[in-house]
Amino acid sequence: MKEELLHFLWQNKTLAKQALVLSNGEETTIINAGTLNHNAGPDFFNAKIKIGKITLVGNIEIHLRASDWKKHQHQKNRNYDNVILHVVYENDETIFDLHNKPLLTLELKKYISPKLLQRYQILFENKNKIPCEAIFSLPEKIKISHWLQRLAIERLEQKCKRIEQLFDSTNQNWEQTFYILTAKYFGQKINDEPFERLAKNVELKILAKHKNKLSQIEALILGTAGFLETKFNDEYLKFLQQEFLHLKKKYDLKTIEKSVWKFARTRPANFPTVRLLQFASLIYQSQHLFSKILEADTIEKLIKLYQLSQSHIINMAELSDKKINNQKSELGMQAIETIIINTVSPILFLYGKMNDSEIHCDRSIAFLEKLSPEKNGIVSFFNALKIETKNAAQTQALLQLKNEYCNNKKCLSCAFGNHILCS
Repeated sequence: MKEELLHFLWQNKTLAKQALVLSNGEETTIINAGTLNHNAGPDFFNAKIKIGKITLVGNIEIHLRASDWKKHQHQKNRNYDNVILHVVYENDETIFDLHNKPLLTLELKKYISPKLLQRYQILFENKNKIPCEAIFSLPEKIKISHWLQRLAIERLEQKCKRIEQLFDSTNQNWEQTFYILTAKYFGQKINDEPFERLAKNVELKILAKHKNKLSQIEALILGTAGFLETKFNDEYLKFLQQEFLHLKKKYDLKTIEKSVWKFARTRPANFPTVRLLQFASLIYQSQHLFSKILEADTIEKLIKLYQLSQSHIINMAELSDKKINNQKSELGMQAIETIIINTVSPILFLYGKMNDSEIHCDRSIAFLEKLSPEKNGIVSFFNALKIETKNAAQTQALLQLKNEYCNNKKCLSCAFGNHILCS
């Protein structure tokens, strides 16, 4: 057992409903469990308890055993002067305060059911895909809904932290930040790093100077990515090659090694060369893309920004040096939704937070709620446990649940874990 279980029980309303008897025989009632302290000092601040007719306000210290008080040297620390109650699992020793008076102590052993302890042991000692898999049960729908909403926001906030670092690295330039972020997710997981390098090597302000010529944008993107250094037979690829030689010298561009791009275990439609051309089309078609995203007030307007029109066909087999048919530069709906989930929604949320714009924070979440639920192994696993998902906000919540709670066994901080322990 860990102390965090006792923290959980102290905060839980189950204890507050019981008639609790202190080690000295006096009855006590929890009026307010107080605020959990994450720093040095007593475990809970500003708690309120009632002993007989006397109400005490102060701090609570929690240990597995009463003797841990001396083991942790609290008797020598003035920060523990205002502890009004020592809550322990086992009262193995009488503890005295600085005035040599016995410290009021509540032993929890007799108030914790064997059923709860058994479930706690199952949660923290099994090696299942999620800790509660063997004893999983669902709380009422309203609790599920609230928990998924909170998890979806947590995931957005987590993504915002990474985007904020990128934002600072661009001297707080929203357009450049969004450009790099978009490039990263065009590469998907397999090619996100070279795509990010590409966007940093050829900045958005360079591409903006060639906004009226798709061929020059394609030359800049493909050339910087290292795909225009081969001898071509195709006339258009030769033309792009010549364009890039001029632009590379003009802007002193550094190319990326072609070898860093991964084609293995990738469908032809997701080959890096295909994604690079789609990225070039998006840059050409959507000048000041971030500004347009800030203005988009419906999911339909947002999706329209990513619906690309194909103006010409490129010899993909020669460009990629792979057996591949010519691919369209349009983005499929699944690709568009993935980009919105991973770039648009989190950067809108961050923009709203940094500019006190509630409308953009709300819109960020509303867009996720309008998108189809994602399909992946984690979502399928939870769906099999009867957790329904109707939109991308809820599937993002399940990813947060698995990665941050289940994987780290934070069952005591999880609504499902709480329900399983206390039901």
